[in-house]
Amino acid sequence: MPPRSDFVPKSSLGIVPPATRSKSTQLTVDVWLEDKKQTDGAEGLWRVHDGIYDLTDFVKKHPGGSEWLELTKGHDITEAFEAHHISDIPEEMLKKYYKSKAKTKRNAPFTFEKDGFYLTLKREVKEALKKVPKQAYNNTNFFSDALLFFTFLFSILAVRFWSFGVGIIAGACLAMLTVAAHNYLHQKDNFRMYYFQFSLQQVREWRISHVLSHHLHTNTIDDLEISLLEPLLQYLPTKKSSLQRNGSILIAPFLWITYFWIPLIRRLADAPKHEFRNLKITDLSSLILPISMYIFGGQPILATIGMWVFIISVSSCHFAFVGLHAAHHHPDIFHDGDTPRAKENYDWGLSQLDAVMDRKEITGSQFLVLTNFGDHALHHLFPTLDHGALEHLYPVFEEVLKKFGAHLRMVSQWDTVCGGFQQLRREIPNPSPPNLEKHALKK
Repeated sequence: MPPRSDFVPKSSLGIVPPATRSKSTQLTVDVWLEDKKQTDGAEGLWRVHDGIYDLTDFVKKHPGGSEWLELTKGHDITEAFEAHHISDIPEEMLKKYYKSKAKTKRNAPFTFEKDGFYLTLKREVKEALKKVPKQAYNNTNFFSDALLFFTFLFSILAVRFWSFGVGIIAGACLAMLTVAAHNYLHQKDNFRMYYFQFSLQQVREWRISHVLSHHLHTNTIDDLEISLLEPLLQYLPTKKSSLQRNGSILIAPFLWITYFWIPLIRRLADAPKHEFRNLKITDLSSLILPISMYIFGGQPILATIGMWVFIISVSSCHFAFVGLHAAHHHPDIFHDGDTPRAKENYDWGLSQLDAVMDRKEITGSQFLVLTNFGDHALHHLFPTLDHGALEHLYPVFEEVLKKFGAHLRMVSQWDTVCGGFQQLRREIPNPSPPNLEKHALKK
């Protein structure tokens, strides 16, 4: 991603950024992980709410499934713990690893009160999940596997017949496959999560930037997906240069096209600094597609590479456009710097509703939801649930929304696209908390 700005916006939520954040010349997922240790008050272990837990023995006993814990040692994992578990079993298991009470106040203002919005909704969802038909999960797998097949099929055909039109179809399939793979990134290790550009390294980076950062600290100064785009795209409401305000309509498409290439270029550029230790043999997994295109496409290697670059660029543009205009960026959505609903005792579930909008055209179709980051509010509230289950949760979701006087905002795709560019120009923070009724879902 582009070099980060030296300026770190002040959080209207009271979140304290690490002292080193503005001094780093390049923000990466590993820098973010180290940064968090400075402010989370986890005392070198793991923090959940106001307790410190030593999960070292758990990590040793579960070497295959403890990557999340290894990444977050020294972190406050409260949001991850609450949002990633629907059952009560993890909470009971956690008790035996308790070490002491935390010495400091949590850096995040979010709470999980027993009778609050989020935990009430989670109890209702736990019961509703028992009624979700198995076919809903099967459909998700079928759509994902079909997209994998068509990605390879059209990529090979694009080379064989040297057709950029077919290449565009291949790129669109790859983009939709990548979005679908995002469904599996949130779940325990599985082979379909590697549909994510077929890159093991990108899976790791997205599990940090997207799962651990963006999903849990949405639209705050700790949201890595926003920070990585700075200073070229500045979504937070802060003082912006003329280029940032007026040039975003030209800068954004450039970043869409290069979105998949920048991480690769960055890793290759940094490799000599680390004596090439940051490059892994697993990085070669991303070459599966072009090798298949060369073997079955019947074209010279340079022609194959050219078509592969074209397909990846189309896919990158499609993916980034959909991702950046799916749900989170609009002047009516909370961005750190705006006046929040609350600075203390801020129910985490309500904070997610303040930072998201859903799209009318996407909700209701399982295929569109899976391939366009749909049902996004429910996905943020329960990220580990398969996308196929989300549509079956709306009845209880609406009941709990009504009970707490909350609302789900539903707008058009065009609204999110226009709103995204308006947000890039916005410098003045909203003086009032988000008005969820303004775009509320109407029965």
